[in-house]
Amino acid sequence: MGLYQSQVHEQKPMTSATNTTLQIPTGGKLQSVALVFYTSGGVPVTEAQIRAEIGNIRLTLNGKDVVNAPVNQILDCYEAMSVHVGTPAAVAGVVELNLGRLLFTAPELKDLVGFGTADVSSVQVQITAGTLSAIASVKCVTQRSPVNENLGMYCKFINYPVNFNSTGDHTMDTLPRDANSSYLLTMIDDGASGTITFGECRIGPVTVTERQDSALSSLFASNKGFAQPAGYFCHWFADASLAGRLPMQGVTDLRFITTFSVAPGAAGYNITPLTLIVPDNMKL
Repeated sequence: MGLYQSQVHEQKPMTSATNTTLQIPTGGKLQSVALVFYTSGGVPVTEAQIRAEIGNIRLTLNGKDVVNAPVNQILDCYEAMSVHVGTPAAVAGVVELNLGRLLFTAPELKDLVGFGTADVSSVQVQITAGTLSAIASVKCVTQRSPVNENLGMYCKFINYPVNFNSTGDHTMDTLPRDANSSYLLTMIDDGASGTITFGECRIGPVTVTERQDSALSSLFASNKGFAQPAGYFCHWFADASLAGRLPMQGVTDLRFITTFSVAPGAAGYNITPLTLIVPDNMKL
C-alpha cells in the first residue's frame, strides 16, 4: 500500500438549499477523498445528521463525473463493504468518495484504482445542502500516493433515479454500457416505501443473475466479504479481485429486473452502480 500523504484543503461554510464547491489541488495519486462536516462549534457532526441534512455529492475530474449520488447511497455503499473496511457502519462526521478501492483486499489493487492526477487539471467536489440545522461547514481532506501517474484505471459511482411506482417486475435497460467499463456492484434501493423481493440481471440472452430472493443476494454478498444494506437489493459482481467484474465491451443489452412486492413510492427508486473504468491503453 505504501506511504500516503494526508493533505488538508479548503473549508467552507454551508447554507441551506445551496451548493458548496470545494477545489482540490492536483498532484500525486488520490487514494482517499474525504469530506468532514462540522457544527458551528467546529465539532464533526453525526452520521444521522449528514444523512438528514445533505443531499447530493458530486466529485468531478476535468469536469467529468466520478461520483454523483445522494449522500445516503454513498454512505450505504461504504456500509456494504463490510469486512473490507474497519468501520462499516461509517465514521461519524465524514464521507469517503473514493469507494471503488475499498472493494479490494490486495494493497496493490487498492492503489491501482486511485485517481492519478498527472493529466488532470481540475478536481472539484460539489455538495448540495438540504435544510441545515446541525451542519455549518464542510472541509475536504485527501490522502495521496507521492507518484506521478495519469488518471489510469479508476471507479465511478453514479446514481440513476428510476420512475416507477407499482408492484411487480420492473426492467431497467438504459444504464450505461461504455466499452471501457465493467460493473462491480449495482445497488438498487426500494424507494421511500417499497419492498424488493427478487432481482435478476441479464446480458442479452445470457442470465448473469437468475431471479433470486433478496435473502440469497444478501448471502452471496456475505460469502464474498460484503454486505447488503437494509432497503437494497445488491448485485455483487466484485469478489475483491480484478476478475470479479461484469465487462461491458460488446454488450448491447443490459437488463436489471427488480420485483417489488410493495410499490417504491411516488419518487420511484434508485439504481446506483459502482463501475470500473479501464483506459484504452490498459489491458486486464
